[in-house]
Amino acid sequence: MKHWLYLHFPQLQLDTLFAESAQPTALVHGHQHKIVQLNALARAQGIQEGMGLASAATLCHELNVVAYDPKMEIKALEGIAQWLYLVTSDIVLFPPQGLLLSITPMLTLYSGLENYWQAISQHLQKHAVHYHYSTGFSPLCAQLLAHQHQQHCLTLDNAQLKRALLPIDLTMTDLPAQHIESLRRVGTQTIEALIAIPLADLARRFDIDVVNYVGRLLGQFHHPLSEYRPSEQFAAHLPLLYELSHTQWLETPLQRLLIQLEAFLRLRNQVAYELTLTLVQRDRQTAQVTFTAAQGEYRHEAWIILCRLHLESITLEHPVIEMTLSVARSGEMDSQSDDLFQGRTGQQSESELLSLLQAKLGHEHVHQPYFTDDPRPESATHYGRPHTSVKQAERRAQLRPTLLYTPPRALTDKVTIVQGPERIATGWWDNNILIRDYFIARSREGRWLWIYRTPEKKWWVHGVFS
Repeated sequence: MKHWLYLHFPQLQLDTLFAESAQPTALVHGHQHKIVQLNALARAQGIQEGMGLASAATLCHELNVVAYDPKMEIKALEGIAQWLYLVTSDIVLFPPQGLLLSITPMLTLYSGLENYWQAISQHLQKHAVHYHYSTGFSPLCAQLLAHQHQQHCLTLDNAQLKRALLPIDLTMTDLPAQHIESLRRVGTQTIEALIAIPLADLARRFDIDVVNYVGRLLGQFHHPLSEYRPSEQFAAHLPLLYELSHTQWLETPLQRLLIQLEAFLRLRNQVAYELTLTLVQRDRQTAQVTFTAAQGEYRHEAWIILCRLHLESITLEHPVIEMTLSVARSGEMDSQSDDLFQGRTGQQSESELLSLLQAKLGHEHVHQPYFTDDPRPESATHYGRPHTSVKQAERRAQLRPTLLYTPPRALTDKVTIVQGPERIATGWWDNNILIRDYFIARSREGRWLWIYRTPEKKWWVHGVFS
């Protein structure tokens, strides 16, 4: 028989958005005007779940009231499922607050239930959410036991799980209210009394939904389930608690989205090269910010540094109330190997340094030199976008100075010619004819200079050797 593990998150919206709130906070159901979730500060004021909004406001005048949004919880639930997908498979969503895990295939991998649960619980700690859990010999069994917050059942003993089910009242089940009332009229108020009735009698005396529920609860009937599959495109949305008018304040909520991004990329063994942050402002206008990593990155610690440098150069016209982070360009993670003898000579690779410079200065201000086939020193190189796929010039190694003067300077020092001449006569194809005799010379101060003489017998300094 297969076994299941059900995770119930009773205050998912509260934990996701108001975990760090220093104010008594309660979530209110829009139509019923009743408290459905509240934090510890509100509970300390005597407020409880199910209490009316008027009564709660009477107990705490500083109560922060927020509308309950099940859609927001579903998005948070999908984020948790995506995160758990790193350590377990066969996940089923029970929106808006439940996850069902098929644990039987995982017991061999983790060498038992205890090791498997340790991996799940440690993984959930990073989300900092409240949850209740239970195993079960059927999906409904695990769900029903997890909703009993008094105890957590973590066992594969079917007899023990069944004993835990027996005293549960029928009002805690998913049976419709009219069926529960019909069962109560014949003295059936608990699971124990319900399963004591043979299925044939249930089918004859009650609705077929009751029979199906009992059969699925006991694992006798097939329970159709739709397994969760992570999305192939990453997009995480986060509404903000307060209007943020400075880019520095966006760093904390952005880091939460980057942590979700890391889990998404690690699951697929991918890296992201370009991210898009969409900021929704107070007047519902949107602004987009693009972050790039030259060599590709998946770690949230590295991305937050690049994002911080990008945001420093941005000015917000209006306060931000929501943000969405999406991946614009991604790829497979490359296995990098350092040189056997040299290894890495610094703490940063070339691509990491390039990403930091582009984030700090802007893409339009970071260039890379490339060789050309032009023999004129002023045109021997040109600047282009870093890591651009261009055809490299085939030129032999030449002795050239590190620093070139632009334009060349007149030679005024007394020098001693050490090497030369090297004649460069070219430029006929673009009417920029150049005829020069170059020499390597040393000045009295000890500087090594690259000088040349024109046909008019004038001497110029074109560069200095380092």
